[in-house]
Amino acid sequence: MKLPIAKGAKRALLVEGGGMKGAFAGGVLHGMNGLLNATNFDLVVGVSSGACSAAYYVTMPKPEPVKSEKALSVWYSELSGRQLISVFHPFQGKTFLDQEYLIDYIFRNKVRLESENLEKEGLPEFRIAVSNLHSHTVDYVRATATNVFDLLKAATSLPIATRGKHKLDGTIYSDAAILNPLPLQDLIEAGYKSITIVMNSPIARISEPLGFITGLLAFPWNWKLSKMMREWHHHHFNDARRIALEPPKGVQIHTIAPDDSLPVGLVTTVRNKLRETVELGVKKGEEASQFLLNLFAVNRKKLKGTTKPVKTLTSKKSLTLKKAVKKKTKPKKSGVSKKK
Repeated sequence: MKLPIAKGAKRALLVEGGGMKGAFAGGVLHGMNGLLNATNFDLVVGVSSGACSAAYYVTMPKPEPVKSEKALSVWYSELSGRQLISVFHPFQGKTFLDQEYLIDYIFRNKVRLESENLEKEGLPEFRIAVSNLHSHTVDYVRATATNVFDLLKAATSLPIATRGKHKLDGTIYSDAAILNPLPLQDLIEAGYKSITIVMNSPIARISEPLGFITGLLAFPWNWKLSKMMREWHHHHFNDARRIALEPPKGVQIHTIAPDDSLPVGLVTTVRNKLRETVELGVKKGEEASQFLLNLFAVNRKKLKGTTKPVKTLTSKKSLTLKKAVKKKTKPKKSGVSKKK
């Protein structure tokens, strides 16, 4: 499933994943909720844990400070300690990352995601990126009231930490990040001229190729997919950052990212570190909201096609990134779409 084609001046929001680093994105979207809620975008795309944070954001048709704060607290109250991730889970018949706890208990019940709002008029279309394990490509499945919980399970089916796959409507999916952790180029090719990206690491970060052992452990039953993951994950990660720094002519890209490495990593569950990460995100989200609100108001007065690239919303070490990207060797041709 491809992204919907943008007709006219459409705005998209792309939310990156990254395991527990998604707490930063959760903070950003909470910070945005007060001034710049989801109705300001035409399309929202979530990847991996970024889809979890985006799901709460897109189901609030108006600023909801109390609901948004409750959703935000999930990161440090419900996902800390051994509740979500634990080396003891396999001894209890669970995976290291307990998706049933996350989706069936938290999202469906304790801090209920108001999934019925996904189909309300005025709210943006919400697409969740997932890796299609049949076609070995990234699909963008539209989230609805009936499929969103299964879709979130597919999006968070991180290899090694979970079973690495989830079946939805006859198709087996996995975390989109194994092939494309930040599908910025796909949004551009779909015609979006104004794209806001929430990144969970500094924009100047460079990703190295995943190791052979990591690929083997991730997909021991599928050598082709294992190889693709090792070739494409870092390529798309780095390429998206290059594009964010140097947008194509006529495309505005607004990047919201931490200035430095976050206090948390992929599997950090220390409560105070998660809370610190959330607070960093909230601050960035509040700053970005005012900037984007003013920019969107100005753009509404302009004729279509006159937009120009603007500065990113975070400090960046662009020289380091540009040099590193130039030295990269592109991987061989595969089933994943590449930048034209």
